[in-house]
Amino acid sequence: MPEKHHNKFSWYPGHIAKAERELKEKIKAIDIIIELRDARIPLSSAHQELSTWAGCKPIIIVLTKSDLADPEKTKKFCAESKALSIDSKNPKTLKPLINTIEKLAQPLIEKSQKKGITGKPIRIMVAGYPNVGKSTLINALSKTKKAKVENKPGVTKQQQWIDMPSKTPLKLLDTPGIIPPKFYSDDQSLKLALCNCVGNTAYDVEILAQAGMIFLDQISSGKVCAYYGITEPSLSEIAVAKKLKVNQELNIHKSALMFINDFRDQKFGNLSLD
Repeated sequence: MPEKHHNKFSWYPGHIAKAERELKEKIKAIDIIIELRDARIPLSSAHQELSTWAGCKPIIIVLTKSDLADPEKTKKFCAESKALSIDSKNPKTLKPLINTIEKLAQPLIEKSQKKGITGKPIRIMVAGYPNVGKSTLINALSKTKKAKVENKPGVTKQQQWIDMPSKTPLKLLDTPGIIPPKFYSDDQSLKLALCNCVGNTAYDVEILAQAGMIFLDQISSGKVCAYYGITEPSLSEIAVAKKLKVNQELNIHKSALMFINDFRDQKFGNLSLD
């Protein structure tokens, strides 16, 4: 069975296009934006239109899934970009984010009070690509389980407001994942697909795996080949090494799924792709 080496991705399903339209409309009434990015791909998971839509509204960049990324690269990115790195399962890592939210909220509250308005909640939008951890973060900040969470893209289908317990009245807006009509490069789309930030209908598994295998083996100094005990990054070689066959032929599809799952399960270590 021939291996597929070209790299083509398609995306922008209807519910994503609708989510973008709704987000652009809702952002007019938002006070603060939290943009979540996957720590493994902090550049590739940045939505380049978000700052334009936000105008002068403050954006807090937050890296999620830092436990999957190279810690030194994450630390460097945060220092250079003034981003925060969090683990939604560890409440201690949320404190800098909560402090930043409350600091940004204070002048907005004072502005309302000068107009004679009291008790008006500060509205915070949590935005980002699919499956970067928006709902997980909202549940952690609100100390509830109101936002639906699964480890796959496209779980949140509609916007919802959730109260955040705080000294100041805060409301969090959970939004469906947003992706642009076009990715900015094949390199970006490859990284997003590997990190499970786009639905599996957006790509051919074998194309993704072959391109991803070559890329990861290069940036990890041969860790991928070493893990499988093969001489070059090839799905056929994985199939041979792991004795993956169907009807006496090498099962390239199964080796592709194995590689993608192995990367997502950190079998090659903590890797940052940007």
